[in-house]
Order: sequence, then C-alpha cells, then structure tokens
Amino acid sequence: MSAAEKYNNLSTQEIVDRLDDLPTLPAIIYELNKVISDPMSSTTDIERIMSNDQSLTTKVLKLANSAYYSIPGGVSNLQRAIAYIGYDAIHQLTLSTSIMNALNSKASAYFDPNQFWKHSLGVAMAAETAAKFVHHKTPSDLFTCGLVHDMGKIALYIIAPEAFADTLALCKEKNISVGEAEDILGTPRHTIIGKELAAKWKLPALFQSTTAYHHERELSARMGLSAEMNMVVDLVYLSNLLVHALQFGHSGHSKIVGVPKEVLTRLHLTPEQLKGLIGNIKQSIGNAENFLKIIGS
Repeated sequence: MSAAEKYNNLSTQEIVDRLDDLPTLPAIIYELNKVISDPMSSTTDIERIMSNDQSLTTKVLKLANSAYYSIPGGVSNLQRAIAYIGYDAIHQLTLSTSIMNALNSKASAYFDPNQFWKHSLGVAMAAETAAKFVHHKTPSDLFTCGLVHDMGKIALYIIAPEAFADTLALCKEKNISVGEAEDILGTPRHTIIGKELAAKWKLPALFQSTTAYHHERELSARMGLSAEMNMVVDLVYLSNLLVHALQFGHSGHSKIVGVPKEVLTRLHLTPEQLKGLIGNIKQSIGNAENFLKIIGS
C-alpha cells in the first residue's frame, strides 16, 4: 500500500469532526475582545474582567515588569500594568495564552510544540513589525494573524498524530514543505483544519482567512478576498517565509524559499526596503523568547 493510498479514507470532514474534542477558548477572550473593541471602554473595564482570572493577571504583571517594557520602578497592580502596556498587548497576551492552553501537547520524537510556538510567535511579531513598516492601519491584528496562521498543524498533531507524523517524516526525507507533503500523502491540509478551528472558536474572518490562505501567493487562489484581507495574508505570507529563513523556531519542515516578487510588489516593498524590514524583524523576534516564557509560565 502506497503512502497516498494509506490516507485516502482519512477525509477532511472526519478530521474536522475531531476538532470538537479540543477545548473551547475561555469566555474571558470574548469578553475582553468586546470591551477592547469598544472605544468607550476604560482601564477599569479591562481590570474588572481580568481580575476574574488570577493566572492571566499574573502573566500581565510579569509582562509589564519584563525587560521589554522597562517600566521605571516596575508595577505591582493590574490597573497600572494595563495603563502602561496598553489594550493591544493585553489582548495579545490573553489570546496567545488561551490558544496555547487549548492546544497544549507534549513533545514527541518527531515534533516539539515549544519550537512550533516559538515559530508562531516569531511570525506574529514579524507580521506586526511588517504591518508597521508598510503603515497598515491595525498592526496588532497582524500579531494575532501570525500567531494562529499554523495552528492547523498542532491541531493535527493532537487529533491525527499518525497522519501528522508521516507528513513530517516525508518533509524531512524530501526537504519539502508540510503543504507539499500533505498533497503527496493525500492527508487533509493543515490550512483547511486551521480555518475550521478558527471558525469553531468564532475568531474573526480576518484570522480565518489567514489560516486558510497563508501559503497561497496567487490572489486568484484566495477565493475573492477583499483588498484589505489580501494585504493581511500577504504580510503573514511574507513574515512566515522570513521567519523560516531566519530559522527561528520550527513548525514541521526545514525548506526555505525566497520571497516572490509579486508579493513584494503588492506590498510596495523594494528589495532594499526588504533588507531594512528584515533588520527590524530580527530585533522584534528577539522578544518572542521572553514572551513565550511568560505565556508558558
């Protein structure tokens, strides 16, 4: 039996159905998102919601007192921490923590979740940096898009470990990407699984589109996304390639490819500007290590 024949009966729908076995995101995520999106909200509103979760409160204080912010004298209460680090950082921290908790898994001989999340956070910070570089109106959205772009992989690792193990073995054997290996083996693509999980968790359409299309460089393959959504997907596409090239973390394969000219053209980036962006990204992803430690603590 060939590898492709082995998985012919493993349908995408069967895998999608198994997503119901994964935890849902906690209610605090949706409560915070509603408050943060409200221009009339205040620090007190955020504090009221956060105070119901001691673990998240502790992480916020750790983040506020980290070297990244270097707040004079440090902070010891939640309200001051929120005021210093801002709503976007609060949202990023709580969402990152909740997603990583929901997809918590142990390392195996063929996959290390810590390296996977290091890659994902690297792409998150790179995408936010790239968004600022090209003057995107909401760079913080790019952080979340970068964070979730590959979550279909770790979902597959949890709910279909045998298929995922064979996918990664083929990646290593042939030095190909996870997507290419999935096509050869006939297994459900992690992009589809990621989109379905994002939908299950009721994440915004922007995040669902990123998980679905972050490997599609052709606009015609993105099912008629708006110009704004295509720009977000391009930024995550670019950031993913650059973080792979910088070998920051490991998401399942080691193949490195160059940045397509059409992606740079759509983002109005010259090769010289790309070099400057890479320099900025190298600085930003250095913070991912500390961020990962705080989230995982």
